[in-house]
Amino acid sequence: MDHVIAEERRERILREIVLRGRMEVADFAARTGLSGMTIRRDLAVLAERGLVRRVHGGAVLPDTADAPAVGARGIGSAHRPLATIGLIVPDAAYYFPPLIRGAGDAARAAGARLVLGTTNYEPAEESRQLTRLAATGADAVMLVTARPDVDESANWETIAGIGIPVVLVERSADRAPTSLRVDAVRSDHSFGAELAVDHLAERGHRGVGLLCRETATSPWIVQGHAAATRRRGMIEAPARTVPSPRWGSGSASDLREFVDACLAAHVHAAIVLPDDLAIGLLGAVEERGLRVPEDFAIVAYDDEIASLASVPLTAVDPPRAAVGRRAVETCFMRLEQRDESPAHRITLTPTLHIRAST
Repeated sequence: MDHVIAEERRERILREIVLRGRMEVADFAARTGLSGMTIRRDLAVLAERGLVRRVHGGAVLPDTADAPAVGARGIGSAHRPLATIGLIVPDAAYYFPPLIRGAGDAARAAGARLVLGTTNYEPAEESRQLTRLAATGADAVMLVTARPDVDESANWETIAGIGIPVVLVERSADRAPTSLRVDAVRSDHSFGAELAVDHLAERGHRGVGLLCRETATSPWIVQGHAAATRRRGMIEAPARTVPSPRWGSGSASDLREFVDACLAAHVHAAIVLPDDLAIGLLGAVEERGLRVPEDFAIVAYDDEIASLASVPLTAVDPPRAAVGRRAVETCFMRLEQRDESPAHRITLTPTLHIRAST
């Protein structure tokens, strides 16, 4: 039994060196509660096996071997992951599967294990999931926002208290306390909205309406739409946000009223978030006897199912898989560098897929 405990301890030491490039005995002892003498004995054993090289005050990887990540102890495999990374999402459906797959691919490539938690769109659940993942051994956590415009003070307190890196995903770190070093990776949804407005302007539209369901994405899209229509000198167009079915209800009447408002303002184009609402708007436009795109153009935002509409919809496609991959890479950057690196604020730009609706 003592032999097993010693091997687990040495594996923990090796994981630390692989993750960070080196290990300082004094720092590791302070963080783990192990004695310096025990750590130095374990380093001597690992050095004899050729897995580490002793240096003053600690150890580094050997010059000729970056093999410990997949070496004899199996560290960095599915059986013995190099690190465990938590991913907290509102749910595992619709917008999030590409993000989850991107994060999973990056974790596997790095020899890490990805552990999923869901909040069911409840902001209060975010802090509980953060605490749970930290308590069950996660080395870092990626946190996707549950809902827009909520009080995040409890999250900031939890992040400060759990003692492991947290990377915000598809959410802004702008409101985080300046004392809290927190990284963020997200799609540049404001740019995505501007991309759609510019596309419609280039096709001769003098105004572009905006219809959004209330999501964590919608505030950025509203911002980008307003900026692009001002920049283009467009006529004023309806811009509306309808409640999400998860915590309110929209209706077909919302769609009909939006179409009527656009036509009254001599606006014949709209950006719609998300795809299913855009498909609903397509039906409402056609009910008015209008043709898409000849009489009314539609750009969907998300591009999950936009291509399946009766008139395939032009759509803005956020880089969700790339966001997931970059978030995992940012977790490893933070694990390796701890507080030695400044906080990262990474934004990735969406792509516009042009189809029949414009």
